[in-house]
Amino acid sequence: MTLFKKQLLALFKVNLLYANPQVSAQLRKKGKQGNEIFKSIVIQQVMLSFVFTFIYGMSMFMIDFSQFPGYFTYYLGIFSILGFSQGIFIVYNVYFDSKDVEDYLPLPFSERSVFLAKFLSVGFFMIPFMLPILALFILTAIRSSISLILMLPFSLILFVLFFILYLELVTYFVSLLIQTKIFQRFKTTFTTLLMFIPTVGMLVGILYMNKQQTNISEMSQLKDQKVITILKPFHQLINEPFSLDALLAFLIIVALVVLLGLLIKEKTLPKIRNQVNTTSQKKKKTTYNSLRRQLISYHFSLIKNPTLQLQILSGLFIFPIIIIFPFLANGTEFLQRLGTQYFSLFFVVGIIFAMMTLSINSLASVIISLDQDNLMFIKSLPISFKEYLKMKYYFAFFLQFISILLIMSIGGLVLKLPIILIIALVFGALLGCLAGTSHFIKDDWRHLTLNWTNINQLFNRGSGAFRIMGIMFGTMFIGSIVIFFLYTITRTIENTLLLNIIVLGIITLLITLYQLRMKKVFWRKMEG
Repeated sequence: MTLFKKQLLALFKVNLLYANPQVSAQLRKKGKQGNEIFKSIVIQQVMLSFVFTFIYGMSMFMIDFSQFPGYFTYYLGIFSILGFSQGIFIVYNVYFDSKDVEDYLPLPFSERSVFLAKFLSVGFFMIPFMLPILALFILTAIRSSISLILMLPFSLILFVLFFILYLELVTYFVSLLIQTKIFQRFKTTFTTLLMFIPTVGMLVGILYMNKQQTNISEMSQLKDQKVITILKPFHQLINEPFSLDALLAFLIIVALVVLLGLLIKEKTLPKIRNQVNTTSQKKKKTTYNSLRRQLISYHFSLIKNPTLQLQILSGLFIFPIIIIFPFLANGTEFLQRLGTQYFSLFFVVGIIFAMMTLSINSLASVIISLDQDNLMFIKSLPISFKEYLKMKYYFAFFLQFISILLIMSIGGLVLKLPIILIIALVFGALLGCLAGTSHFIKDDWRHLTLNWTNINQLFNRGSGAFRIMGIMFGTMFIGSIVIFFLYTITRTIENTLLLNIIVLGIITLLITLYQLRMKKVFWRKMEG
């Protein structure tokens, strides 16, 4: 192996750690170091590539894309969105957030090897989400009228061109984004969005594809989708590669690859070389009228960590998307027909909804540990430590409930629920948030960790992922039984008012008793 290749491999390994720091942190938590982390990441990506290609390759196998250009461009568009949603976060981490270019200057690394390693590491993390496009190209080529011996290698060449073009587009887009004044001003918020977009993009894309696949299987005769014009040349290149339009499209694609490559070389890379934050703003002096306001401001500063925001937002939005999307796909007529007799049912749904979004990756589960060494300092101050912890409780509860209130209000309007049932959902969520926040703030105190260096260490306390899955599936299982039981009883009895009063009374009593118990076993033991 030549010196250049050795340097490239070493730099590639380093950049893999930057590309997805959450994965790297989890592997370190398991005790893996150096090459072990590199091998684990490679194995994960290979497995992910195989799973994505196999699942979506099988789902696309039934469609003759050579005869349906609309479906071809539709699937190409969906996979492109998935790749883009993953790519922007990875590109930002590897090229801009790592800020490691200056570290390589004293070392015997060529600039070419540094940036090529970054480019390859971005491509390596994006490839699992782009390989279904290769499957799409090959499936189209197989059913085209052109010789398979000719079209298979051409499909591979076309995919490589598409992949390079896509990497360049994502890189250039992110480089333009971070130069904007809005990004510099709200850098933390934008960084969080860059982390959150891949999760939502992948989830929505997969759910939408599954919906379309169901529609396809139910059709007696397949009807083509509307062609996405900008992606049509790729269909022409595979289906009619010798036509004048296809030849022109191929030349344009090659020209775009070269042009974007030159733009990145001349415009983007110099900015990465000279990463200096010239937009640092003067801090405004703020005078607070009371200690309480200072502490509230302090708590808002605690949640500026992008990884923490990603964990909180994913816990808040992924479950609602999974719940709401199937109803949108199957129609909302059923929900519109439900009346006030189902008030207690939706009240219970609100509680379960709150419990599902309040898990060990919620703010309440880490709100005390976020203080780190500041907690001991605050404990030494002449203020009530119990009142300080109560402020944390109300802070976490308020943010959680307001977020759920917005989700339920928007979701209820989208699903066209009666107002009375939306109120039932919100009332249930209120009680669920009260009890859930109490449970997780106590849990955080029990597993108090102040010497953490990475926020993921807090979410991996205890049994980590297994605990999350256990709580989630346990809540879903028990909740489903209760909901089914309530729905069945509501449909069979006449006096639903009495049933609603009994259910609301029992659950409110149970949550009140739980809160009183928390007061006894947790709050009374706090000093001050």
